[in-house]
Formats: sequence, structure tokens, C-alpha cells
Amino acid sequence: MPHPIPLFSLLFTLLSFVLQPAHAQLDKYAKLAGLSYFGTAIDNPRLYNPEYMSHLQSPGEFGSLTPINAQKWKNIEQVQGVFTWAEADAIANAAKAGMGGRKVMRCHTMVWFKGLPSWVETTYSKSDMEKILTAHIQNLAWHFKGRCYAWDVVNEAIDDNGVFRQSPMYKAMGLPFITHSFRIAAQSDPSARLYYNDYALESPSLSPGPKISITLAMLRTVIAQGATIHGVGFQAHLKVGQVPSRSAIASTMQQFLEVVDEVAITELDIRHSPLRTPSTREMWEKQARDYERVVGACLDVNSGYGSNGGKKKRGCVGVTVWDFTDRYSWVPAEIPTEGEACMWDNNYVKKPAYWRVLNLLKAKAGVSVRRDMEVEVGDGGGNGTVLEGNTDGEAAASRGNVVLPGTRREEARRAVVATTLLTATRATPTAGPRG
Repeated sequence: MPHPIPLFSLLFTLLSFVLQPAHAQLDKYAKLAGLSYFGTAIDNPRLYNPEYMSHLQSPGEFGSLTPINAQKWKNIEQVQGVFTWAEADAIANAAKAGMGGRKVMRCHTMVWFKGLPSWVETTYSKSDMEKILTAHIQNLAWHFKGRCYAWDVVNEAIDDNGVFRQSPMYKAMGLPFITHSFRIAAQSDPSARLYYNDYALESPSLSPGPKISITLAMLRTVIAQGATIHGVGFQAHLKVGQVPSRSAIASTMQQFLEVVDEVAITELDIRHSPLRTPSTREMWEKQARDYERVVGACLDVNSGYGSNGGKKKRGCVGVTVWDFTDRYSWVPAEIPTEGEACMWDNNYVKKPAYWRVLNLLKAKAGVSVRRDMEVEVGDGGGNGTVLEGNTDGEAAASRGNVVLPGTRREEARRAVVATTLLTATRATPTAGPRG
């Protein structure tokens, strides 16, 4: 059953259409603020939604794409030695096409304890598992060579308590499965940035066990064994009101930058837990402040972290949200009592979190942020939210910047969406899991 649209959301949607600029801005200002990209994750069913694609392709909004499921082992190599590329290629095509400009790919993921085909979920000798990992990683890396800015080579190898997960890879090889995976990835695509990616690394307060210290020790061991690891991905699947302080996140990132060259926020969403409906201004403002903390920590690392032992550090290079709209969030399907984790709502309306992050990026970039476009929207029940429009000379109140139906800009946008749809591979709609 479709979600009913409350009056609050309807009014917010109508005002948002009037006030929002045609040229969206997160990636644009992230780059001006010193980051390499501001991106989003995407799954194949979205490619068939023209409204979704029009937001994805908005100029300046997203500079990178991460496939949520299309590159995972079960989808790529369901049968041993038989590789299926259509879904992953469709997202790669979307990355290089569109009115929003060509986007880099953060490719995800080569080796994970979930998303495995049944033939991998068995007992193998060390030598057999080495061969399996080698073939799988080589084929992934070779097929997408030149199209992946970065690869999440190994994903979530350590659990919340700091214990190595008993995956088929770990059972067969122990810790060396991680070293082997990174070695093969580096040999197969020397130009890609190679990442270890995990959740609950942002602060010790998020994990009951020594996950951060064990992860740091693992990285040092793997690098000492001759493998290349360029970066660490902080997934940042967080809860409103339970996000660590900006300084705590930055401090943890700095610990990892003692070991690797760069870090990134790779799967950001901040969910209400528990979710209370209808939404209120207070809920959205708390969420906005939490998003600002996480993105702000990334910027702070770049400001305060210079060099280590004479080696220049790249710092925190970018931010990726784990899809941008609640319509496709993974949260409700897996945690029914929680949700509304994204920066856009179900109706593609930008929440206060969007404007808070945008203003943060603008301030870091030295662009003046004015508040004269704020509009108070009530929900009929005493609650409301602040809709902050673009306020730096590209204001949506300047009607020439609004994309209206029938204009050449809108026609071009539709053509881009249509072209992308033609390259896509049909799949059953799904929100897709975290990770």
C-alpha cells in the first residue's frame, strides 16, 4: 500500500519545487571544500525510475556512484567460473552518462562474508580458497579496470566485538585471506585505490568491543606482509541522537591515517530509532545536526592533518550516502521500527539535513551562506521544519534557474534519463541490504 502523504510533507514538496535550484550542489561544493567527491549508492531497480534518475543526474549533486548489490559475489559469479556483468555494467554506464556529468565509481565489494553464492559457502583447503579468491578478484578487477576509482576489496571482516568473522574465507585461510585479497587486487588493477570497509569504526562508543584497535592491528599486519591498502571506509550507518561528536569521529579517522593514506565516509545514513510518525521539525533538525557532525569530521581531518613522518596524507577524500532518498532506504526492510535515514524523503524532498550539510560545505569553501531564503512550513499540528533554499546567488527564487516542464533544459534532462534507462538491466525492485 502506498504511504499516505501528510499535509506537512505535501506543503514541503510544493514549496521545495518553487525554491530549489535546477543546479544541485553537494558535489560541487564538496570539491570546493577540498573533497574529491560527494556521492551516492545506487541499485539497479532505481535506473527504471525517471524521477529518481532526474535527481541523480542533477548537475553538481553527485560526483560518484557505488553499486549496492550489482558487484557482490552472488550477483557476479552465481555459478563458479561463470561471470554475469549486465547489472554492474548498467550502473557503470549510468556513472559516465547524464546531464549531471560523468561520475567516478566506488566499486563495492570484492570479498564479503555475506552475499556469497552457495558454492562458496562450503569447506575448502587453504590452497583451493586462494585459487577461488584469485579468480574472482582478478575477473572483477579486469572487467572494471579503468572504471573504478576505488574498490572495497574486503568488507566487514571483523565483528562488533573485535573478533574475525568465521567466513568461508577465514575458515580456510585465517587472516592471510585479507592479505591475499589485497595483493591480487593490486596486481589486477594497479590504478585503483584499495579499501578495507567496515561499520562501527567511527568511534569506540559505537562498539562494545575493541573493534577499532583490532582493525588497526589487522591493517598493520596485512601491510607489513606486503599488501597494498590505500584507505579505510567508514560506513557510518548511524542513529539520530547517538552519533559521536565531530571531534571524536575526526580523532578516530586520524588514528587510521597513521596506517593508511586516506579515509572516506562510504555508506552514510542516519536513521530515527525508533521511528515516530508523523515526522516533526525536532526530529529532522536533530538528524540534520548529526549529518553535519559526520561530514564536518571529514572536513576537520583534512584541515588538521598534515603529514606523518614526512609522508603527505590525503586525509578524508569523500562522502557517499547509502542512497539519497527514503523511498529506497535499506532500513525499513531490515529494521521495521526504524527509518527515514536519508537526506531526501520518500517524495524526493530535501530534508534539513541536506541544507545543513550544503551550508557546511559552502562555509568550508569560503562561500557566503545567507538565511534569507528560509521558509517555515507547518504540519497543522504545531510542528514544522525549516526549508533552506540555495542562498548564494544561485537562489531558486531567481526564476531563470528553475527547471520548468517544456524547457530545453528539462527536455535534455528527460533525454538523459531515457538514455540511461535503455542501458539498464531489469531487476526486481529492492531496497538492498546495508553493506
